[in-house]
Amino acid sequence: MARIIYAVAGEGFGHSSRSHLIGQRLLDAGHDVMFVGSQKSLLYLKQYFGERVKEVFGLSFAFEGERIDKSETLKRNLLKLPEANRQNDELFKKHFEPFEPELVISDFEPFSAWWAWRKHVPFISIDHEHMLTLCKLDHPVKNWFSRLTASVVTECHYVGAVVYIVINFFKAPLRIDSAVLAPPIVRPIVGELEATAGEHILMYSTTGTGRDRLQKTLGKFPGQTFLIYGFDQYLECDNCVFKKRSTEGFLADLAAARGVVASAGFSLLSECMYLKKKMLLLPLAGQYEQIINARYIEQLGLGIAAEKLNEVKIARFLGELDKPIPTDERIIWPDNQKFFDILQRELNRLETPVSIELSE
Repeated sequence: MARIIYAVAGEGFGHSSRSHLIGQRLLDAGHDVMFVGSQKSLLYLKQYFGERVKEVFGLSFAFEGERIDKSETLKRNLLKLPEANRQNDELFKKHFEPFEPELVISDFEPFSAWWAWRKHVPFISIDHEHMLTLCKLDHPVKNWFSRLTASVVTECHYVGAVVYIVINFFKAPLRIDSAVLAPPIVRPIVGELEATAGEHILMYSTTGTGRDRLQKTLGKFPGQTFLIYGFDQYLECDNCVFKKRSTEGFLADLAAARGVVASAGFSLLSECMYLKKKMLLLPLAGQYEQIINARYIEQLGLGIAAEKLNEVKIARFLGELDKPIPTDERIIWPDNQKFFDILQRELNRLETPVSIELSE
């Protein structure tokens, strides 16, 4: 049995759901796991792991509409730095040092990773974000400032991992020997879904487009039904059905959708790929990871990318839906078992190997 700290970034549902799955696998294999989270990940993980979860100071983002306000984000986090240092020092002394971890795993959580690096505790990075710095990518010419900012933030998050497991949906050359590619993983509840070829388009609206404007745009396609989440209200109007927040309802509609319209977040993108649903992706402005995700989804024939939702893009998307799902050899399809095989291979290479084989 190994003592393991599993640290999770506070923003983004994908970090929490992925860490829930991997962390549970570690527990089921008999290891003693302390989870560390902040903000959204703290609340999420406490639902499942209770007192095993400790709070770390987490970086927070300031938004202007749907765009990250970079200057306000920097200002806000700098102002909180004294309190952050106090809170994290208390965490390290009260919990980390007595626990004496043999391994730290970080899903884009910097403070635990830096602690491990200073204390010479081996640590592993598991995330999608390091795709931006550790993979050789086909970058768009524009968006250079967002690219620069995202690269600096990612590079500064932490250094010195024994291995960087880069979860990604496409093959790309790696820049360093300590990086490996691994397939996306999906939640068990998604893995149990049965995909069917329904008639509706599922939309998860995070674009900031008002309901009336959205309804007017979608109304130009009267023969196509759109099921829309993101406004947290129920309303039927012509070919649009606005739905209240519901995890079960959303997943059922996802499994039966003709196609999906959403931002280019990695978690939903992975679930669409698992269910073989083509996507119309609208990356959030200034979020370079999403810009790259959308760009490669289009290059691989898995959907199309657009800066904004309009009649031309919707018509093009609807025309793509009856084409077969591509078989491009660059695609890395979601595969939980393959991910765990890769993780086990890397854990075997530690000075003190860690097994995640489940006992009979």
